[in-house]
Amino acid sequence: MKRHKFFVSLALMLALSFVAIAASAAMVMKMNLGDLVGNADKVFRGTVLTKEPGLVSLGGSDFSTVVYTVRVDDALKGDFGAKPVVTLTMLGNLKQDVSVGDIKRVSMLDMNPDLSVGSDYVLFTTAASSAGLSTTVGLGQGLFRIFDTEDEREMTANLLNNHGIFDGPVKYSELTSAVSALVNP
Repeated sequence: MKRHKFFVSLALMLALSFVAIAASAAMVMKMNLGDLVGNADKVFRGTVLTKEPGLVSLGGSDFSTVVYTVRVDDALKGDFGAKPVVTLTMLGNLKQDVSVGDIKRVSMLDMNPDLSVGSDYVLFTTAASSAGLSTTVGLGQGLFRIFDTEDEREMTANLLNNHGIFDGPVKYSELTSAVSALVNP
């Protein structure tokens, strides 16, 4: 029985490895703003309130997750109900990578973007799976951080510096106008 469970776990890990590789390839596929909006279940500006470790059970095995609680400050697409808070559960781990000598252990499941508590973002999120997992569309492409520069307030840029969407960082108002035009043509 232990041997059977071992092989089932091994098969599941191999399957998840292939999913991780495919998801990494999705990061290479550049999306335009229409693709991000079209593939998103929700688009909103939010402030990360909490970041906690979690677990999800899939195929008889438990996998580490990071559970974010995000206050919705500006709803752009999707149904948020009466509660202006979104919970995002992403595969990942809060533990730091472990190094032993020249060998560094890096989890293949830590492919989702990392959100910082207290920070503001514009998030293009997928619908939660049957296991409750979700992420940002296109991983780093659907995560726009909000920041101020010396010249401008409330600039936005995704993890690819808006490559393929805008020509570098843009004002928050410009991003929301473009999203609104796609959501409400």
